[in-house]
Amino acid sequence: MLQKCPSTSLHRVQVLPFPEVGTDPNPLVELPLVASCANAHNLRITLHAVLGSQLRGYGLALDPVRQLATVTLHVHLGDVEQTMHCLMAALPAAQFGRIAKISGNEVRPCH
Repeated sequence: MLQKCPSTSLHRVQVLPFPEVGTDPNPLVELPLVASCANAHNLRITLHAVLGSQLRGYGLALDPVRQLATVTLHVHLGDVEQTMHCLMAALPAAQFGRIAKISGNEVRPCH
């Protein structure tokens, strides 16, 4: 069973203001992935080190029994290809889900 841990789902990336719906040429999208994870803190460090400023937000749910983490990354549409290349290099066993556009009210707060 997945457990959401507030202390492991927060990070300190500044959220940019959202433009009007439908006017942003580079909208935020959700990129889900599942990765093996024995330590959530190490996974967070890896995400920040690999993605840096491309990472606009994320949610993290842990399955401690299976040692899996389900991560929902928020990145700009124009950064998806580079983000996926970086993640595949750092987390080669990660499995990606379907990319979906998100609106401003669906973004997970960073603070």
